[in-house]
Amino acid sequence: MLSYRHQLQHFVRMFMPQGQNNSLTSGELEILTMIFICPESTLNDLSRQSGMKKEAVSRLLKQLYFKKCIKKEKHPTDERSYILSLTDEGIKMLKENQSRILKPFYELKRNMGDDFDRLFELISQVVDSENKND
Repeated sequence: MLSYRHQLQHFVRMFMPQGQNNSLTSGELEILTMIFICPESTLNDLSRQSGMKKEAVSRLLKQLYFKKCIKKEKHPTDERSYILSLTDEGIKMLKENQSRILKPFYELKRNMGDDFDRLFELISQVVDSENKND
């Protein structure tokens, strides 16, 4: 099991954005991407979807807010919550980092062919199963 754990960690690190632009961390890029995919997300949504603790997501959101990448508006039905969306700066940063983020996935798909889709079907099953248990 220890060997499997190590292999999985290595696999995940292969897909973490590296190098060139250090203006955003990999965590910040992940959160920006999630807000882009699911506009009007809340902290709770992002925490649940990412599997990160609320405190970690909150820190990333604070950094993104100070970098002017996101804006927040009071939730219309929950006064303790905010609805998050990308600013023009956030969209710009995401576009600038898009090829860096997606390059490893395109390479893996090219190398794996149809097995790539099957891999992500299995990953989705695991994630969905875990979300149902929460």
